[in-house]
Amino acid sequence: MPPKPKHRDVAGFLSRVRNFLLGRTHKTAHRFADMVSPRTQPPPNIPSGPTQSLFANYYYTRDPRRLVKPFVDVVQEHKKMLTAKVKEEEAAKKAQAKSGDAPKDGSPIPPVGPKTTDTNECDEGNSGAKKLPTPGKVHSWEGPH
Repeated sequence: MPPKPKHRDVAGFLSRVRNFLLGRTHKTAHRFADMVSPRTQPPPNIPSGPTQSLFANYYYTRDPRRLVKPFVDVVQEHKKMLTAKVKEEEAAKKAQAKSGDAPKDGSPIPPVGPKTTDTNECDEGNSGAKKLPTPGKVHSWEGPH
């Protein structure tokens, strides 16, 4: 039988003083391999998954750090939208002037595009039913047009 290994502890004199002051034999909280029960179960056999490989690992698509983007300045985005709308209207005016459809008296050019009515009248006669507002037109930054 092999000799019992010596475990870490205080010197013999201090050990006896400690036991006297405790009134019992001190049991250490340290866990040593020869003092614990042996592991009887086999090591786990875990199947490898998609995150085990170095290549073709789809973790990077789920990484939340890649989803972080700079903040959006709502005021600047609104200004960009308004300038784009003004440029679009100017292009439409130029196109109408080029085609010869522009009014001669200098009156404003009607908008180009499909005719839509934003009234509260129903298309099926005067049944009294109100037309539902178009989504996005309920809370518009530009106000009513």
